[in-house]
Amino acid sequence: MKIKSDMMNDCGRWYASLAGQQALDHLDQLISEYLSEIFGYYCLNMGVLGGREAFLENSRISAGFSLGSDKNKNDILAKPEQLPIATDDIDLVIASHVLECSENPHQVLREIDRVLVPEGHCILIGFNPYALLGARRLLKPLNKRNKQYKTRSASHVRDWFSLLGFETLEVNYIGFRPTIKNEKIFKKSAWMDEWGKKMGPILGSLYIIHAKKQVVAMRPYKKVWKAPVLLTGGKVALNRTAQRIRRANFSN
Repeated sequence: MKIKSDMMNDCGRWYASLAGQQALDHLDQLISEYLSEIFGYYCLNMGVLGGREAFLENSRISAGFSLGSDKNKNDILAKPEQLPIATDDIDLVIASHVLECSENPHQVLREIDRVLVPEGHCILIGFNPYALLGARRLLKPLNKRNKQYKTRSASHVRDWFSLLGFETLEVNYIGFRPTIKNEKIFKKSAWMDEWGKKMGPILGSLYIIHAKKQVVAMRPYKKVWKAPVLLTGGKVALNRTAQRIRRANFSN
């Protein structure tokens, strides 16, 4: 699976750049805000940023563990399409670039849905195909070589979540500065962050979707009462008193 490995490596290289490091700082702040209102026992952090401990520093989740392909960075080695986790067992899933790096992104989302408890949360991080600058140039060559691995818009992913019964609580975009190596020029482009937030938030390099698994309401069982059978043919059902009165008055 060389293409998949290339995708993972290219994602890692982007996060090692100046623009990627800045995006990580923003991700830490944003996820910390999300997690301040999320409670539970278990958090699963998987994907390109699966081993990032900073995501859970201010978490109210009791225990967190990571899943990925690098045994030096992750607690569990497994594929996101086949999670070795029991159904309805995880309170929060943080998934970074799992859709871009998978041949079957629908199956990845189905697995996230399966392991999450009812009312569980998912924070999904992805590269934005409409980004004006940043990661767009980095991932474009890989998208051309293999159509199975490609970036998908936040609206596209929201539709997938909706089909699974998730409610999208919030969508944010970050990373508006260009991917350049010159630190001085990069610092001078700080104005682009405020410009992007106000004028073109959808043009950010990354999108972050916060979604919540909804509980399907079960209709309570009610006994269906059948209507009484109507007598036909002019016959009338009479009780004993009515029968006696009828014999006494109409027998002759």
